[in-house]
Amino acid sequence: MTILDVEKVVRDFEAMTKDAENVQRETLKLILEENGCAEYLQNLGLNGRTDPESFKACVPLVTHKDLEPYIQRVANGVSPTILTGKPITTISLSSGTTQGKPKFVPFNDELMKTTLQIYRTSFAFRNREFPIENGKALQFIYSSKQTKTKGGLFAGTATTNVFRNSQFKNAMTAIQSQICSPDEHCSCVSNFRTSLGRALC
Repeated sequence: MTILDVEKVVRDFEAMTKDAENVQRETLKLILEENGCAEYLQNLGLNGRTDPESFKACVPLVTHKDLEPYIQRVANGVSPTILTGKPITTISLSSGTTQGKPKFVPFNDELMKTTLQIYRTSFAFRNREFPIENGKALQFIYSSKQTKTKGGLFAGTATTNVFRNSQFKNAMTAIQSQICSPDEHCSCVSNFRTSLGRALC
């Protein structure tokens, strides 16, 4: 089992925050390199350019409503690479508080990697102040059931999609926060039932 080098994570994070402008430029460049083949960016005429100036000139500020037709096509199974170069693997559902119904938010493996890095960074800073040492952390996680879109993609809350991803359990083991409950407990229809199931285990 590989344990996370928390001091390295903290050092890397602090180094990035001291050079935020360059990190942002490099991040944008990487995003555009990886997604330049996506239909959405092709239609905007970016033509493989990865500099911030071309991005600002070609890609307008948009709302979720502007992207909704593209997202719906992905959800319907038309093409998983309409918005991104790598396929959309799941759809996250927003809480629905803005318009009274949940919005579809595309989610893929790259977003999962970023999400797991957030978990690692958060753990590293917590562990620096409150060291686990050779112990373990106990977490109670709650998620909901996933459904399927017309195109066969799993859809659920963002946390549900993260917790159900195969990479999640490995990442939690590396930060000494192993998931000890069966998936059925985490995705029970009510938090009360989930808590009761954990108490009985």
